[in-house]
Amino acid sequence: MKKTIAVIFGGKSPEHEVSIESAKTVCAKLEAAGFRALPFYAPREGAWRLVKLADLAAGRALKGPELEPSLARGCFLKKGGGTVRPHALFPIIHGSTGEDGVLQGLMELLGIPYAGCGVTASAVGMDKIISKELAALDGVPVLPHVAVRAHQRAAMGPLLKKAEKLGFPLFVKPVAQGSSVGVTKVKKPAQLRPAVENAFRFDTAVMIEKGVDRAREIVCGVLGSQDGAKASVCGEVVPQGGHEFYDYEAKYLDDNGMRLDLPARLPKATSERLRETAVKVFLALGGSGLARVDFFVDPKDDRKFYFCEINTLPGFTSHSLYPRLWERTGLKPEKVLKELVAIAERAAARRRRLTIARK
Repeated sequence: MKKTIAVIFGGKSPEHEVSIESAKTVCAKLEAAGFRALPFYAPREGAWRLVKLADLAAGRALKGPELEPSLARGCFLKKGGGTVRPHALFPIIHGSTGEDGVLQGLMELLGIPYAGCGVTASAVGMDKIISKELAALDGVPVLPHVAVRAHQRAAMGPLLKKAEKLGFPLFVKPVAQGSSVGVTKVKKPAQLRPAVENAFRFDTAVMIEKGVDRAREIVCGVLGSQDGAKASVCGEVVPQGGHEFYDYEAKYLDDNGMRLDLPARLPKATSERLRETAVKVFLALGGSGLARVDFFVDPKDDRKFYFCEINTLPGFTSHSLYPRLWERTGLKPEKVLKELVAIAERAAARRRRLTIARK
């Protein structure tokens, strides 16, 4: 009998539409890998729905019976009667409430195996400051930054002056957003405050990070668990069409916004160090399943590189970086998904073996 995998997509983040595209690919590849895919659509507002695979694939309206999680029974209740009990869950909601630990907490309470990082790793991976600090504790090189939090917003002048001393360019980022949402490259002092105010539209904390001008943006996929993980070949994201860096528009709104060089044109020694460091970051943050680790490489000296961020639920569309990195490494998407389901099942079995008794 085929195992049923519920693919949870949509969500409330700015990456809602990207999540839908990822779900199309994941469902199709799961079916090709021998699973039965169940699309669970999470609208921006309202209850989840069990929608038809054909409607998702064709881009039609996503309608179907509402679903309600039953924590007591470890399943989903369909409005109008009936239950849905998948063998495993595959979350593909990008951004806030999807890859920040919120959804992972619900899946933990349900007790159903789920793909990807757990609550803690998802939360710290989404937080650019915490993830950098944890990586640095493990000896991974990072760039200096200044944080501005909500309670400091009204009197942030001294913090802006401190950031200016890091030297330009600076990159201003919402601390807990994905896909370059709200990110601005700042080249002079007059641009700094407006960039910070813009980032506050998306989060309650903002990071002002020292930039490496014209840095090479290198990406690496990681697949595995705390029992062992492996890294894909490195790829280089080359912004095009007037984009100075790989911003949201270059990713999703401009078909010619970037070029992915696979593998990245780097010396073998540098590539191996980056791959090793990607796994190191993944393990340091407690990762499980999948992640994409992004680095900045100095354009003048490729021996100098810095950890940028980790994406614990990367896009899985037909043109997304993560599946392309693994396909170039020799793993087709179907095989990656099979391995992710297997990792999810092993992780769930391990959690069940943990005691909840006091003695």
